Parts: sequence; C-alpha cells; structure tokens
Amino acid sequence: MFPPELERDAFRTDNGEFGWTRTQIPQVVDILRSQELAILGGELWWVKDDSRGWDLIPQEDGRQAVYTWAADRLPGELWPDFVERGAAEALAHVDRWPADLTPNLQGRILCNLTWASHLEFDQLMRTKL
Repeated sequence: MFPPELERDAFRTDNGEFGWTRTQIPQVVDILRSQELAILGGELWWVKDDSRGWDLIPQEDGRQAVYTWAADRLPGELWPDFVERGAAEALAHVDRWPADLTPNLQGRILCNLTWASHLEFDQLMRTKL
C-alpha cells in the first residue's frame, strides 16, 4: 500500500504496526485518503535509540504520558466525509507534538495511525453491537 521507501524508513513493531516521523505523516495521510481509508485515531510513541519497541513519553516534570486521539464517525456522516475529517484530524494532532518533553530526550517521537476501509469499519461496528 505504501511506497517501498516509506515502509523501509518507518519504524515497525514486532506485530507489524508502523511508526512514522512527523515529516512522513502528510505522505502517509495522503496515501490513506487516496485509498478511501478512514483514519480512526492514532498515538505518539517514544522509540529509544536502537530499540525494537516503544514506550511512554517522558515529560519535563518527570511523569510519563500517553498521547492518543480517536476520530469517531458522526451519525449520518458519509464515508468520504469521514475519510476527509479523519485525515484532517490526524494532521492537526501531529502538528501539536507534545511541547513539554524532557530536554535532550534520546530517541525519537513517532506517530502510529489506525485506519480502516469502509467494509472493515462496518464489520467492526457490527461486532460492537
């Protein structure tokens, strides 16, 4: 689905999930949007240098934080509108990187997105009922 260089340069967890940098996200969002895939939400990961996993994000005050968001489909919202809104919300969230990170944080902050096709979304909603 993604160009080989985008997959190659992405962080991958053992279960295959992607973590992308802030500069990669606009391309990822455009690809998902072009394939009519709705972005259902996302989260930010802290990936330490040379790590295969991710962790909570250290804050200046010593706490660790989780940054997540979800885009719920509105009642009566047409699928194309949901796709566009999810894309816009993902870009907006990524633009608001956490501002209170520990100074000189080793590693990188990456963004993980969750997406679904119209069919997958409908199946997911049926299983919730």
